[in-house]
Amino acid sequence: MSAAYSTPATSGGFSLLEVLIAVLILALGILGAASLQLSALRYHAGSLHATQASLLAQDLFERLRANPEQLAAYSLTVDQRCAAATADLLTVVAQSIAEQDKIDFARAVACELPEGRARLSVSDGIATISLRWSEARQFVGAGEAEMEVSALIRGGP
Repeated sequence: MSAAYSTPATSGGFSLLEVLIAVLILALGILGAASLQLSALRYHAGSLHATQASLLAQDLFERLRANPEQLAAYSLTVDQRCAAATADLLTVVAQSIAEQDKIDFARAVACELPEGRARLSVSDGIATISLRWSEARQFVGAGEAEMEVSALIRGGP
């Protein structure tokens, strides 16, 4: 009866070295997957800011098209922090639709884009919007991203 419980001379299990190598390979795979996920998050944030800038430009173009009589009043430069832009939104009383549109656009650029800045120029019925924002939070040593778009707001006579 004792023969049923005897172990063979050579064991069929894994050695400690084999287990350590398997764990090392698994750890390297997990680190690679985590690095890939981090890169995906960084690129997603960059594309999110580019999409937001595009939407802000489109919104302002639509406001310009809705108020073509005051095109000359729309030229502006936005270079302020979110708190200052929000304070303007709450304290400044706009005297015209163009002024309110400019206040709304300035707040949106300052608050929705990281260190966002913008410039709008209107010439001969063509509006050009230049938007800039920082990408330093996504990439080490990264500078600024820039988007410039133009649209025909009002055609010639």
